[in-house]
Amino acid sequence: MAYDVNTALQVAQSYIGRATYSMEWNERDGQDIGGTLGFDCSGFVYHVLNHAGAWDDSYLQRAHYTGTLKADLLAAGFVKVDGDHVQAGDVFLWGSNYGAGAGGVSHTGLFNDDGVNIIDSSWYTAGAVNGAINIHDHNAYWALDNQPEYHFFHYVGGETQNDAPEQPENSFTAPTEPDQKLETGSKVKIPGNFILDDLVQYNGGWYAVNNAISVAPVDANNYIPVGPLTETDVNRIATDRQDFEGAGQSYFSFSGQVFDVTDVDEDTDSACVTIGGEPVWLKMYYLTFDY
Repeated sequence: MAYDVNTALQVAQSYIGRATYSMEWNERDGQDIGGTLGFDCSGFVYHVLNHAGAWDDSYLQRAHYTGTLKADLLAAGFVKVDGDHVQAGDVFLWGSNYGAGAGGVSHTGLFNDDGVNIIDSSWYTAGAVNGAINIHDHNAYWALDNQPEYHFFHYVGGETQNDAPEQPENSFTAPTEPDQKLETGSKVKIPGNFILDDLVQYNGGWYAVNNAISVAPVDANNYIPVGPLTETDVNRIATDRQDFEGAGQSYFSFSGQVFDVTDVDEDTDSACVTIGGEPVWLKMYYLTFDY
């Protein structure tokens, strides 16, 4: 079998707006789960590479997750490369011991271009229906995920490359901080899961408060309208109730939505973002460009 990069990217991009994040073993490989398709990060990569010719359907008959990707990639003709030689269609794998710890301590996906943007099924979408698959900046997401150990794999061909020379373990060039400068008119996403520090009623509406993302002092300038938010539990799974009543215990996410920046204050490293039709001042650190 041979891996076709163009097919991989076409298949991956075709699931944008059609898939929901799930780590359930029986709904993480692209199965229909009630009008949407279920993927976790590794299920998405295995599924896409299957359609692109890297391997066949036999992977479905065994346990497969981030921790099994290294061996499968090497056997399929991929080799490790450093960060200066990443190309579109290459696979990134985050986490200690090549992602052998399943769950939030590891992550994987594909590069959508030559080393800048990735496409993946992201845990931060917190189960938002049809919001799992996104294209975003690799370095920004890597930094948001606390800069885990990382590895990159590029296809060179052949049925097995287990004996192919690898890049020395210490030769990796750490990803640089994202080269981005927010300005009025920028479009951003707000990845992550945030604790609901408070729920505030103001001018007849309900607003979420998170002290980490808000610019002090927390007041009406940075209250977040709950309308566009998804209430989640500590495991980033959307709750059934969606009532935002569990202040101090509940969490929320922005579900991969795109927001407009209307103002920037470089002195406080903050930006005004339109959320639910209202201006909200947030710390720029938590914002990533939407491309």
